[in-house]
Amino acid sequence: MKQPLRPVWGIFFILCGVVAVALTVKAMRPKEIVPWRTDFALAGDESRRTGKPVFAYFTATWCGPCQTMVHTTWADKEVDAALRDYVPVKVDIDRDRDLAEKYAIRAVPTFIVLADDGSAKRQTDGALPPAEMIAWLRGGK
Repeated sequence: MKQPLRPVWGIFFILCGVVAVALTVKAMRPKEIVPWRTDFALAGDESRRTGKPVFAYFTATWCGPCQTMVHTTWADKEVDAALRDYVPVKVDIDRDRDLAEKYAIRAVPTFIVLADDGSAKRQTDGALPPAEMIAWLRGGK
C-alpha cells in the first residue's frame, strides 16, 4: 500500500466501525408492543362492544417526541398492561385532519380518554415516560 493512502484507509475503517456500532444500537432498541387500532370508527365500535373506553393517541410521523415514545413508553410492558383497560387507537393528525380538528389538537403527542358519546373525558399532551403514562392512565396526574 502506498504511503499517501494509509490515512484514507484508516479513516474508512473507523467510519465502518462507527456505522456498525450505530446500526447495532438501533437494532437493539426496544420495539413498540401496544396493539394500536388505526381505524377510529372501529375503535369506537369495539369500545361500545367491550365497555372499555377509547384511548386516542394523536401523533404524527414528524413528531420527534412521538418517535422516542415508540422505543420507551410504547415498548414498556407495564404501559401495555395498563392499556388493556382501554381500546387504544393511534390517530395520525396529517392523515386524519378531521379528527384532529374535532378534538382541537394543538400539539402532538396528545392523549385523550373518550366518553361513550365520543367526548373527551380526560386529555393531556406532551410525551410521557412509562411511569407517568401509567399514572395518567390510572386517573392520576
